Amino acid sequence: IAIGIPLLMLLYKSSYTLACGSYHPFICMLTLGMLLCAFGDIYLEIRFLRGGCFFLAGHLVYVISVIGTYRNISWITIASFVILCSAGTYITVTKLDKKYRVPLLMYNLVISASFAMGLTLVTSLLIFDMLLGSGLMLLVISDWLLARNKLYGSNYKRSLFSLVCYFGGQILISSLVLFI
Repeated sequence: IAIGIPLLMLLYKSSYTLACGSYHPFICMLTLGMLLCAFGDIYLEIRFLRGGCFFLAGHLVYVISVIGTYRNISWITIASFVILCSAGTYITVTKLDKKYRVPLLMYNLVISASFAMGLTLVTSLLIFDMLLGSGLMLLVISDWLLARNKLYGSNYKRSLFSLVCYFGGQILISSLVLFI
């Protein structure tokens, strides 16, 4: 239900723009990304790796939509991407199970790109960009918190905070329909 409302907002806007003949690829890509994340929510509890693949695809669609729309990669994007990739690779190799190492390294690359793009958008100080950037960053923070909880243990407050970051990020991303 929590991702249903943001997803419905994006589905409505995508359908509306298509019906009006004013196809908006950015909104359609965001809708696809959120739909993939919704499938990830469902499958994560059934088959962890399959759910992770849906989240990977969702983050990848978000990154591609931002790159395709903005077409500018700043030094902030590059620096934060390199730092996050390096840290994530180190943690994955030294702390996590070898069984999922390759998928986790791939996931790390994509969410590092997502966070880096989000950080760049937030620094633009334009409300539309800041909403999208904050949403992307919250999704990644949620993933980091989940990984932390998986590695060191969780409790109700930690799990809740991770979920608030995740759904808050999706809500911020879907709120863009109010500006387009």
